[in-house]
Amino acid sequence: MAEQKTNVVAWTSQGPDDIIYRSTNDDLRTITSVTVPEHAVALFIRDGQLMGVLDPGRHTITSANIPWLTKLYNLALGYKETPFKVWIVFVSLKMFNGKWGIRSMIKAAKEYEVPIVLMGNGDFQFRINDVAVFYTQVLGGLNAYSTGDVNSFMKSFINEQIIQQMNNQYYMDIMENLEKASTNTKILIEPYFAQRGIELLSLKINEVLTTDEDRQKVFNYLQFSSKNGEAFRRYEVMESMANAIGESTGGAAMGAGMLLFPQMYQQLQQQPVQGVQQQQPQATKVMCPTCGGLNEYPYKYCNSCGQPSPLIAPGQGAPAQQQAAPAGNTGVSADGGKKFKNCPYCGEDISSLPKTPKFCPYCSEQIN
Repeated sequence: MAEQKTNVVAWTSQGPDDIIYRSTNDDLRTITSVTVPEHAVALFIRDGQLMGVLDPGRHTITSANIPWLTKLYNLALGYKETPFKVWIVFVSLKMFNGKWGIRSMIKAAKEYEVPIVLMGNGDFQFRINDVAVFYTQVLGGLNAYSTGDVNSFMKSFINEQIIQQMNNQYYMDIMENLEKASTNTKILIEPYFAQRGIELLSLKINEVLTTDEDRQKVFNYLQFSSKNGEAFRRYEVMESMANAIGESTGGAAMGAGMLLFPQMYQQLQQQPVQGVQQQQPQATKVMCPTCGGLNEYPYKYCNSCGQPSPLIAPGQGAPAQQQAAPAGNTGVSADGGKKFKNCPYCGEDISSLPKTPKFCPYCSEQIN
């Protein structure tokens, strides 16, 4: 450290995180010793202008061995001790570590360019590789001559650059590969550091986050934009409808649900699912509101309990006149019982059923 009225200027109190140091004395005598550490350089500053740079080592300041100080020497004539009115600023060339943290907005994903909140943090490493440019663009321009000033500049500068470059990327791309996103971001912001005499050695993105609300938006988009996402959405719609019908009370609500459920199911099935191979339509099954048995839609009477379908108006019973079973109507099933091709009472064709039902689904008479 420089002392008042001495001929020695040195940086003796440097800490591990100190980037720059300015001497406390601006009166340099004609023969002054300046000792520059191995990992630093010394800048000579007069009236805010950079007059010269000293490399590491011990230097004796005279107008003879440092020509660029001659002008200062001439301006100082008349002083009894001929001082050089100049600041000496030491700049460390070591590698320094820093941390960054941002909060901004970013596009969610490709084909879903909805802006969401972006919160990120990480580490970076840098060093000063062009002291003349660093002085003119940072120190002199900001009138900042302390490590605190430089650290404040570095923090705000790198945050600004990271925000600008991340805004051109997608949240999901960064989330899926933090290492790749770190490399891309470093490459993009390196030129801006070089313009200020700073070499960006490394940049790491430790994590990126968003709000719970925005996270749910992204999750829903990824879920429904996937190969089977649309099919899953249909399943959820059907499940919600089934729950609503099950929670309803009263025969009217149950009957309306039995009518609406098959129709809406068929409409959903008719909508194409992108990326999913279409399957052949299958027979729609509906549940009997009385016993819970399954019947092919539409039906008149439940083939398990014989109760009328909600499609039949209240009070409407079985047909008044029953038809006799046509000839050749019966056969023998695998379990030894009778198997009918037609209902022996109403004559409706029931051969397409897997087995003869206990009650005819058309007239509700017990046939087996």
